[in-house]
Amino acid sequence: MEKLNKLGKFYTRIIMKHIGIFIFIGILFVVFHDQGWFPNENMYAISQLVYEVVLPALLAFEGGRKVGETGGGILAVLATAGLLTAESSVGILGAMVLGPAAGFLWRKEEPLIEKYAGAGFQMLGKNLAMGITGSVLAVFSYYLVSPVLAMATGLAGRMMNLLITYRAIGLLSVIIEPLKVFFMNNVVNLAILVPLGMEQLQETGSSVLFLLETNPGPGLGMLAALFVVKKERRNEYLSAIAAELAGGIHEVYFPFVWSDLRLLAPLILGGMAGNFTFVLLDAGLKGMVSPGSIFIILLMAGRGMVIPVLAGIFVSVAVSFGGSLLILRLKERKKTEQEDREEKGKKEEKEMEGKEEKRIGHIGFVCDGGVGSSAMGAAIFRRMLAARGMEDVCVKAYASDLIPEEIDLIVCQRDYFVMLPKKFQEREVYTVENLVSAGGYEELIEQLQRRNEGR
Repeated sequence: MEKLNKLGKFYTRIIMKHIGIFIFIGILFVVFHDQGWFPNENMYAISQLVYEVVLPALLAFEGGRKVGETGGGILAVLATAGLLTAESSVGILGAMVLGPAAGFLWRKEEPLIEKYAGAGFQMLGKNLAMGITGSVLAVFSYYLVSPVLAMATGLAGRMMNLLITYRAIGLLSVIIEPLKVFFMNNVVNLAILVPLGMEQLQETGSSVLFLLETNPGPGLGMLAALFVVKKERRNEYLSAIAAELAGGIHEVYFPFVWSDLRLLAPLILGGMAGNFTFVLLDAGLKGMVSPGSIFIILLMAGRGMVIPVLAGIFVSVAVSFGGSLLILRLKERKKTEQEDREEKGKKEEKEMEGKEEKRIGHIGFVCDGGVGSSAMGAAIFRRMLAARGMEDVCVKAYASDLIPEEIDLIVCQRDYFVMLPKKFQEREVYTVENLVSAGGYEELIEQLQRRNEGR
C-alpha cells in the first residue's frame, strides 16, 4: 500500500505541475468548440495541438527529469515522439509511462559513459548515446507501446461507457470517497480519473469523470450538518464550508470524518446520489478541475451543462446533509469532543516540551499535495505571526514527500501525522485538528514567542 501511495504521489506531482495547461485546454474547448460560447475553428485547433502534442511532451519531460534529470527528460520526449506519431489519442497516458522509464534508462546509462569515455569525449559520448537510445525508444514506442496502450485505454473506455450506459457509475463512490478521506484524493483524481477523462473528452466533448472526485457536494452536506448540530463551533465549520465551496479544498472536512468514521457513510451515499444524477442528466465537464472550486466547475461546464452539473452537486449536498444530520442527532458527542480537545492540548504541549533551547525559524505546513489545506493554513499562520510582529519566521506549505531536511517544525492535521515520512515523525511536530482553523494556532504562537524571544 505504501509503494502504491508513493507511485500515486509521483504521478500526481507530475500532473499538478501542469494543471494550468489542462485548464488552458478546457477554457479554449469551452469557449471555441463548435458547441461553445464563441465557435472558432482556428482557436479550437490550438487546444487540440496542445492536448495532442505539447501536453504529452511536457508530461514526458517532467517524468523523465524527475528520475534521470535533464537528460532523462530529453530522452523521454524523444521516446514519446514515436508514440504520438503512431497514436496521439494515448499521448497523456503514454507520456506518464514512457517518461519515468526513459529517465530511469538514462540514469543507468549516463554513469557508464562518464566511467568509460575519456574526459574529452564525454560530451560526444552522451550526445551519441542520447541520439541512439532516443531512436531505439521512439521505434519501440511506435510499434509496441502505442498498440498496447491503445488496447488498454480502449478496454478502460469501454468499461466506463458500460457503467455510464447502465447508469452505474455512481457505484464508484464506494471506492472514491473513502480514498479521499485517507488523503488519496489527488492520486484518485489526477493519476486515474483525469487521463481517462481527457480520452473521453476527445470522443464525446465532455466527461463525467472530471466530476467524480471534485464534486464538493458530499463534503458540503456533511459540513452543513455539523454547522447545524455543533453550534459552539459554527465559525470553524463556516470557514470549512467556504474553503470547500470556493476553494475546492476537500482536506478541510477530513478531520471531522476521522473523529467519527460513521460520517463516511453519508459521504459515500451523497457522492453516489450525485454521480447517478450526473449520469441521468448527461452532465459532464469540458476540462479537468483541480481543486474542485464551484467557480471552476461551472466554468468548465460550458453552455448547456450548468444546470445538470448544479443539480448533481445539489443532490449530493442534500443526501450527505440528511445522512450526516441523522448520525449526529443520534448521539451528541459534546463531552467526547471536549475530552479530545483537552487530550490534543496536552499532546501538543508535550511535543513542544523539552525543546525550548532551539529557536524555530522555519515552519512547514504539510498535507498530501502541499497546495490545499496546508497552503491555506500557512497563509493563516503567517498573518497571525505578522500581527504579533514575528515576520522573521519562515512559514511555507509542503507536500509530505517534499519536506526539506532543514525544517525546524512541522505542522499537520492530527490524523495526518501517521502518514508523514517516518524520518520526519521523529522531528518536532505540532498537530492541530484542522489546518484552516485559526483557533488551533494560539498556543503554538505563544510557545514560539517564549522560545524565539526568550520569554
